[in-house]
Amino acid sequence: MRRPAFPVVLTIVLSLLLGSCGGGVVDGGPVASDDEPDPTTEPEDPAEEPAEEPAEPEPEPADEPTEEPAEEPAEPEPAPEPDDASVSRVRLYFIAPGGGNAGRADPFLVSVHREIPSTPRIAHATLRELIEGPSRADRALIDGVSTAVPAETLLLGVTIDDRVATVDLSREFESGGGSFTMLARLAQVAYTVTQFPTVDAVRFQLDGRPVTVFSGEGIVLDGPVSRDDYLDLLPGVFVDTPAAGATVRSPLRITGRAAVFEATFQYRLQAADGTVLAEDFAMTDEGAGWGRFDVSIPYDVDSRQAGRLTVWEYSAKDGSVQSQRVTPLTLRP
Repeated sequence: MRRPAFPVVLTIVLSLLLGSCGGGVVDGGPVASDDEPDPTTEPEDPAEEPAEEPAEPEPEPADEPTEEPAEEPAEPEPAPEPDDASVSRVRLYFIAPGGGNAGRADPFLVSVHREIPSTPRIAHATLRELIEGPSRADRALIDGVSTAVPAETLLLGVTIDDRVATVDLSREFESGGGSFTMLARLAQVAYTVTQFPTVDAVRFQLDGRPVTVFSGEGIVLDGPVSRDDYLDLLPGVFVDTPAAGATVRSPLRITGRAAVFEATFQYRLQAADGTVLAEDFAMTDEGAGWGRFDVSIPYDVDSRQAGRLTVWEYSAKDGSVQSQRVTPLTLRP
């Protein structure tokens, strides 16, 4: 019996067994080279470290700036505010002779023009001017003008609520004088404050306390007072506007109150040389008692000049002139 070639068979069997068990060398893939990245390493994230951007080129400097920049041109000065914005034109109420008649003797209240710096506290500022009394210019314009308000009076405050102004004055306001003087000073304050459209009446305080009886004259002030409470202190024809010393233009508008026969009074407007620019009669809105008037008077002048407005009534008894009063003005073309 022939013996098989055992070594050959064994060799074949071993080769088959080794191939099936994977014990041979496997292909590890291509070898990394210097030009290709190693596939086993994770590539860098380009977002984490962006490539360095080229630096922006330095701008070519213009003229070398100085250490201190050139001074900027100054802003133009604002145009001056018109007079109406910086100045308030108000009326003060003093006492002056003139305007009486057979049944009523002067002095009476007179409306006087004043210009003061504009302020939100216009009533307060105007009352301070009233306490100062007539100026030298007022005395030059109006013969015998005076005030019943004591110069020592202090204005402690002014408040306005529901069209009533509460005026707080120091105790000096009720010092000295008789009944006419006391009524006159109350009327001066009441008329001065009620010229403003937000005020109809005035309540008085002294040193912060409400006044119910004023002064040793025993004047009862049991509530706010208005202009109507002091009609006895007005001349027969009371020109409220324009106030004495005001500058006016044509047509001249005059307003006020009058208690005249058949509601009729006369007026005359004259230029500086006495030339009569306008003369006529006017009427109030009441047939009897105190009526109101509002009259426009056209006139013509060539230049700014002094002028005067005269008002009066003729007596129903004998036709004589009475209740006459003169208001000095400055007339403009």
